[in-house]
Amino acid sequence: MNDDFLFSEDEPEEEVLNTAPPYEILIVDDDEEIHTITKMALADFKLDERPLKFHSVYSGEEAKQFLSNNTAIAMTLLDVVMETDHAGLDVARWIRQELQNRLIRIVLRTGQPGQAPEEDVIARYDIDDYKEKTELTYRKLVTLMYSCLRAYRDLNAIERNKRGLEKVINASAEVFSAQSMHALCQGILEQLVALITHSDDAMYCRTHGLTAKTRDNQEFEIIGGTGDYAQAVGQAVTQDIDWSLVTELQNLQRSVVFRIHNNDYYGLYKTTGGRQYLLVIKDVRDLSELDQNLLGLFVNNSSIAIDNLNLRETEREAQRELLYSVGEAIEKRSVDNISHHVKRSAEMAGQLLIATGATSEDAEKLKQAASVYDIGKVSVQMELAQSADALSIHDYEEIMSNVIKGHDYLSQTDTEIAQIAARIAQDIHERWDGLGFPSRKKAKAIDINARILSITSQYDALRTQRSYRDAQDTGAAIDYLTLHSGEFFDPELVGIMIDHIDAMEKIRQRYSDII
Repeated sequence: MNDDFLFSEDEPEEEVLNTAPPYEILIVDDDEEIHTITKMALADFKLDERPLKFHSVYSGEEAKQFLSNNTAIAMTLLDVVMETDHAGLDVARWIRQELQNRLIRIVLRTGQPGQAPEEDVIARYDIDDYKEKTELTYRKLVTLMYSCLRAYRDLNAIERNKRGLEKVINASAEVFSAQSMHALCQGILEQLVALITHSDDAMYCRTHGLTAKTRDNQEFEIIGGTGDYAQAVGQAVTQDIDWSLVTELQNLQRSVVFRIHNNDYYGLYKTTGGRQYLLVIKDVRDLSELDQNLLGLFVNNSSIAIDNLNLRETEREAQRELLYSVGEAIEKRSVDNISHHVKRSAEMAGQLLIATGATSEDAEKLKQAASVYDIGKVSVQMELAQSADALSIHDYEEIMSNVIKGHDYLSQTDTEIAQIAARIAQDIHERWDGLGFPSRKKAKAIDINARILSITSQYDALRTQRSYRDAQDTGAAIDYLTLHSGEFFDPELVGIMIDHIDAMEKIRQRYSDII
């Protein structure tokens, strides 16, 4: 290597603030001088305005330990002969086969070329190059860095595209649910920023709609993010935004507008309903006209899809409220005032089901089914109203049979919600110990939705004021569930219910009764 190059005096230059993350390089060699010379030779190397950050270890075992704890290494310069004659070869094999790291670029270096023939090593090991230390001059070292780091960069882009495509495919089957729509936006966003902009950090945001009092600087919520914003989905945008530029875009008359400012892309779409969608991509490269059109299409089409989903969600909410009203109309026949017992029991049941590991979609189905499963109670109340005397065992069983008729009513409907409600109606009076009604089902043979609803319904009933008794406090209601755990109720579900009792009480406060 040219010593004049390595040790020439540094020329004064202006300090430039570089915010681009470095490429991380691992040097594995038992010769300290190799570490020093490599770092000095590549001190000023940059690719895509990204410098290098070096890490040094001195044996194969140290390399394995370091790589096990550091997944962001772009390239390793790996000595072949260290603590053993084939230590570097063992590390290369370990990286690919055991660590399963296909992205890191591996360059083997050897001071003893006869120890492991080049052709044999290249054929047997998944490496990028195999160099003799004596031939690795400054120019060849720089060329090697360019080729390996470009390969690493492009492989990472392909990997991000792959993950994004997987999210799109997984989301497409359930595109009408809010969760899958977020996944769909996230997947498309990851593909766009990786394929078009080669950027790591991007966020896709939306407002909650305009009001008569404010048009500018509305609060934006992040609905998709990559890089630094990947963990910020669902949060408000509070920084990293040029609000003056956003205001300028908001004041333009066109529905889709964009600007590139300080290497950051801002794309804004305004819907006819007043909602706004903002795409911000940090540190973009030069965008062709085609790239700009693709980004505009994303902002336009994805926002329309999300607005359509919001409309569907509004309709689902209206349907859920209608079912709650039906359930509460049934319940009203047995209480003295307007009660939200059905709604509270259903909402708590959904919360409890999610706590068991179920999806929010399953919880939504349970909440809707819980609103109507008790339709058989209508005929029960009519019989009770006609009887002023104490009920005999025969009367009780006859009335309970009318309750079970709710299963027959509901099972005639093919919709999934009705079928869930029918199973609840069939099993809601069963007991964990097998002494319930009508089939004496035991333990987990009882439908899980029925087991859950029996707990939340009983808890809310105990906590609710009635004309014939006072409401019990939280502790007393918990004691009742605990006392009858393993008898009336599923003990595991009772435990989960108690663990989440604060969330259940918040639901009760949200839907308090009208006295």
